[in-house]
Amino acid sequence: MRHNIDVMHVEKNVSDALLSLLMHSVKSKDGLKARKDLEDIGIRSNLHTENRGKRTYLPPTAYWLSKEEKRKYYRRLAKFRGPDGYCANISNCVSVDPPNIGSMKSHDHHVLLQNLLHVALRGLLPRGSQIAVNRICNYFNRLCQRVIDPEQQVTLESEFVETMCQLERYFPPSLFDIMFHLPIHLAREARLGGPIHFRWMYPFERYAISMMSL
Repeated sequence: MRHNIDVMHVEKNVSDALLSLLMHSVKSKDGLKARKDLEDIGIRSNLHTENRGKRTYLPPTAYWLSKEEKRKYYRRLAKFRGPDGYCANISNCVSVDPPNIGSMKSHDHHVLLQNLLHVALRGLLPRGSQIAVNRICNYFNRLCQRVIDPEQQVTLESEFVETMCQLERYFPPSLFDIMFHLPIHLAREARLGGPIHFRWMYPFERYAISMMSL
């Protein structure tokens, strides 16, 4: 294995980037510079910036959720109740009015990306964007299984390439930084190194936090 990419941080960054983009938060990668890049590349003319007096207007996109859709999404998360010890209480991180989410730890993003994100978004996104989000959530879910089949990891890797192509159809090019490239290597590393729960950073960070509290 040439590298040992940490799944925990990759998963957290992918989840954070997707959520920020869909909610059009401050950390969203679909801002003024991203729209200027679209103009320079010469694609998606319907998303190019518009000058209205002294202000620059960004046309809304299909993957932006409206305020009411954000409330519906966060209301679904606030009502989630998992088994004891399954995860932290995500509802403590959610605000319905105003719609907002914050103070999420790496494991919260782990649970959100694999089990909650695509379910809570059901009916809120166009079909193409919804399928692309579902596929990336399914990829990390299958990747993090306790028992894996090495032969299926080859198929999983090729399927993720198709998922990236679908994401590029519906989401802006600015979303695809190094953190959206690294997951393509995770299936190969699982095939070579075995299940990833033996190599990710959760137990090491928990040990470090426990030592700091002493």
